Amino acid sequence: MPHIAPFKGLRYNTRRVGSLAKVVTPPYDVISPKGQQGYYRKHPYNFIRVVFGKEYRSDSARNNRYTRAKETLERWISEGILVQDKTPALYPHLQEYVIDGKRCRRWGLISLVRLDSRISPHEETRTKPKQDRIKLLQTVHASLSPIFGLIPDTGDRYRNAIQQACRNRRPIASIRLDGVLHRLWRIDEPTWIRRFTRLLEKKELVIADGHHRLEAALYVRNARRRTDPRFSLRSPYNYTMFFLAAAGEEEPGLLPTHRVVHGGRRDRLHRMAAEAAGTMTVESVEDIPRLVHRLRQLRCVNQIGIGLYTGNGGGYLLRPASQGFHQLDVEWLHEEIVPEWIGPRADISFTQDIREGLRLLKTGRAKALFLTQPPSLQEVFNRARASRRMPGKTTYFYPKPLAGLVEYKFEE
Repeated sequence: MPHIAPFKGLRYNTRRVGSLAKVVTPPYDVISPKGQQGYYRKHPYNFIRVVFGKEYRSDSARNNRYTRAKETLERWISEGILVQDKTPALYPHLQEYVIDGKRCRRWGLISLVRLDSRISPHEETRTKPKQDRIKLLQTVHASLSPIFGLIPDTGDRYRNAIQQACRNRRPIASIRLDGVLHRLWRIDEPTWIRRFTRLLEKKELVIADGHHRLEAALYVRNARRRTDPRFSLRSPYNYTMFFLAAAGEEEPGLLPTHRVVHGGRRDRLHRMAAEAAGTMTVESVEDIPRLVHRLRQLRCVNQIGIGLYTGNGGGYLLRPASQGFHQLDVEWLHEEIVPEWIGPRADISFTQDIREGLRLLKTGRAKALFLTQPPSLQEVFNRARASRRMPGKTTYFYPKPLAGLVEYKFEE
């Protein structure tokens, strides 16, 4: 039951920066080092400098990516590059995108959510990215990109209310970026704010993306509560910014996250076919499209399967000999296959793009590619409700809400 609040959004002044498509970015955790360089070159006011700045060997306690982010944000505000809205508002947001040839529309609100609300995560987090977001939040004192939340909305009551609120209004921003159309509106009428506040108080809130940012916000909130005698429920540190997306019975943007293995020996993975007969069935599937198709078939009948590809036609479909207690393919992968066949300290990265994994195999920068299928939206909701987290990077919700479209600057 999220407790929401309007806020005075901090937004780019398009008279100073021109096209918003040149200054906004995806969330930090989907930006590669190469992508980071590209955003730096794209525009001198690109938001990458605040949300995911470069690191240098000369960095120190007084001059580092976090202090530079703070200085940049404050300079852009003082120079009028970023301008704060004069009255608190909610920001309806529409994403239009294409999945498997199908056009999709996702509606939601960008809003503040009070951190003592019931917020249900579904994935495990890692220490390093959480510490990174804590340092950034503690330094810049701003919520820079919205956490992606899902509002279960069977019957479309919430979605219809957003559409009704935006009817006969012109969007304040319209951006096409990487094939996705993002539109943003602004609503500050008290009647509409009260209506959405009451509506969302009766709904669930499940995190789709941004688990590390939520834990960072909670950490900073708790630290402020211990040290600030003025802290109250209305404290700006008791809120963080969310994109609250309406979620029906299906979510076309729920995509798989594949695993790229950078260490270990390729021949050991090939021996899996001969040596693992007691714990799994191994089917040779040399063609990648066929391997993806077989995984989808298994997913449709709620069976676990992992694709393994080592290059040069070395493809296998792996299935557990018995379903056992694993309900997700990534749990089976990380709890049994990886420790046994690669090792507990496996060097593994993540990608949603099979072509990227194949490129790394071809160039010798990877030893193998594990292909997965995503859980269903219902499985995500069930795990979140039961407080049983999935392994990190189990889900990938596409498209992400943008960083730099609107920000929340803490004000005492």
